[in-house]
Amino acid sequence: MNELTLAADAMRSVVRKTWWIPLIQGVASVIIGVLLLSNPATTLVAIAIFLGAFWFVGGIFDVIGAFTRRDADKSWLWALLAGIISIIAGLFLLGQPVLGAIILPVTLAILVGVGAVVSGIFNIIWAIRARNEIQGEGWLILWGVILIILGIYVLANPGASAAALVLVIAILAAVGGIAMVIFAFRLRGAARS
Repeated sequence: MNELTLAADAMRSVVRKTWWIPLIQGVASVIIGVLLLSNPATTLVAIAIFLGAFWFVGGIFDVIGAFTRRDADKSWLWALLAGIISIIAGLFLLGQPVLGAIILPVTLAILVGVGAVVSGIFNIIWAIRARNEIQGEGWLILWGVILIILGIYVLANPGASAAALVLVIAILAAVGGIAMVIFAFRLRGAARS
C-alpha cells in the first residue's frame, strides 16, 4: 500500500468514528434557530444564563491558571485580569439574565456597527492608496462608503439593529444547522464506501 492509500484509510476511520459530531452540532443549531424564531425573548434569556455560567466557570479557571503560572509567565497579570472580568461578566449575566438578554444583542449590534465603519474607512484608504496598481478602485470606495453608512445606521439604531440581528442569527442557525446535518450524513456515507 502506498502512503496515499494509508492516509485515506486513516481518514475514513476517523470520519467513521466522528461523523456524529457535526450531526449533533447541526441539530443543536437548528433547535437554537427555531427557538430564536419562535420565542426570541426566552431563548435570549437562556443563552444569557448559559453564557454567564460559561464565563463564570471559565474565569475561575483563568484566575487559577494565572496564579499557577505566575513564575513562568510574565503576562500572568493579563490572564488574571481577563479571568476577573470573565467572572464579573458571568455573575452579572447569572444575576440579571433578562437584562443580559437585552444587552448582549445590543452590544453585538454596536460591535457590528463599529466594525462596519472601521472596515469602510480602511476600504476607502486602501483603494485610494492602491489606485495606481489596481483598476476599479471606485467600486472599493463605493463599498467603503456603503459600509460606513450601514455602520452609522446600526449605531444610530442599536435596538432595532439588535432585533434584526437576532432574526438573522436565528435564520442562519436554522439553515446552517440543516446544512450541518446533511453534511454529517454525507460524511457517514463517504466513510462507508
